[in-house]
Amino acid sequence: MSALIDGHDVALFDLDGVVYLGPEPVPGAVAGVAALQARGVRAIYVTNNAARPAQTVADQLVTLGFHATVDDLVTSAQAATGLMRRELQPGAKVLVAGTQNLADHMTEAGFVVVSGADEAPDAVVQGYDPQMTWPRLDEAAFAVQNGARWYACNTDSTRPTERGLVPGAGVAVYAVQVTTRVEPIVTGKPFRPLMEEAMRRTGARNPIFVGDRLDTDIAGACTIGIDSCLVFTGVHGKRDLVEAAEGFRPTSIAWDIPGLFRPARELHVDADGVHCGDAYVTAPGGVARIDGDLSGHERQLDALWALARLVWDGRASEYEAALGDLNAVH
Repeated sequence: MSALIDGHDVALFDLDGVVYLGPEPVPGAVAGVAALQARGVRAIYVTNNAARPAQTVADQLVTLGFHATVDDLVTSAQAATGLMRRELQPGAKVLVAGTQNLADHMTEAGFVVVSGADEAPDAVVQGYDPQMTWPRLDEAAFAVQNGARWYACNTDSTRPTERGLVPGAGVAVYAVQVTTRVEPIVTGKPFRPLMEEAMRRTGARNPIFVGDRLDTDIAGACTIGIDSCLVFTGVHGKRDLVEAAEGFRPTSIAWDIPGLFRPARELHVDADGVHCGDAYVTAPGGVARIDGDLSGHERQLDALWALARLVWDGRASEYEAALGDLNAVH
């Protein structure tokens, strides 16, 4: 059987929860990416985090053991800058609610960075900033209420770390949104600007996006119609997958990056249920039931993939016990 990665020329990776968790690489990620590159598959890192310069992120990847250059990074700050260049006049005044990296992008693009709403900015651009303060959010809200065009680099509600989840950039974006009742123009995943920038930069013919979040990584892949793989080393887990709405569903799943070298999971649907590997999932009376060997996470992922298909097809409405059987998957 062919490997999941076969036929793909570029692998687009999310960072947090897929490649690394805080200061440490995800187990198997360094070797997995190196093996992909040895096969001629280009590895590109696509991140919603606009806080740090691409070179800093590339240097971190190298320190962790990955082979990466700044050209292998595509960030939401870069996507925001590109979109704003197309939509704003040169010399437009921009209030930055983000880090110095985001402000530097604006300056390099020919915009004038201002610090307060009283300076009548033409636009506000907002990105993740661990040092964000309420007064700075106040200025962003005042500017948006005064008519400034509002760009948000991403709206991730959480961010995975080695200690657990922490609030993401979307929390600060939401604070401005509920205050102003204005919807931002979002440039990061799952929206088109960042995804299309990644495609343009790589010239990929048949890419696959590997991510840990359905609402950003997988939805972004769905938005532009490319293959995607959900891995279980970060935010989203088995329940999220089974309950995913159309437009948020991956075309494949794997435990981690090395899972891309395992055979692609094949589903066989019959009148009673769905087969995947040794697992057979049925739903007598609408209640999901898993039969087969569930030892180890790979067999449990087979069963989960079959269960997801059964639920997505509307054939199983009760699946709590089935999810409980998959105790090796978070």
